[in-house]
Amino acid sequence: MKIHAEKRACQRHCHAADITFSYFNTEHFYQAEALNFGSGGMCFKSGLLLQPGATVCIRLKAVHDDPVGACVCEGLRSVTLAEVKWCREVPGGETSSYGVGVKYFAPAY
Repeated sequence: MKIHAEKRACQRHCHAADITFSYFNTEHFYQAEALNFGSGGMCFKSGLLLQPGATVCIRLKAVHDDPVGACVCEGLRSVTLAEVKWCREVPGGETSSYGVGVKYFAPAY
């Protein structure tokens, strides 16, 4: 069994959100679901296999209700550019889906 070492520099918050993403400078957007996020990046589930190193534009559509009522949305950006760091197939589904980890680009200001 392969174990992936934790490489995150920032704390992640496990809270789902609906997002869309596209490759940078393209017009076609894809639907996805953010699974967790932090100030440095996010993990989302997609039906599209993405290549590490690709630049994507991510847009927040809706945050899912939190049953506990304590959503910590620190690090959840409404629109951002990010670099794909990894992409792995999620086993067990009828259709192919992929977990994608991205690192946000730092803002220019």
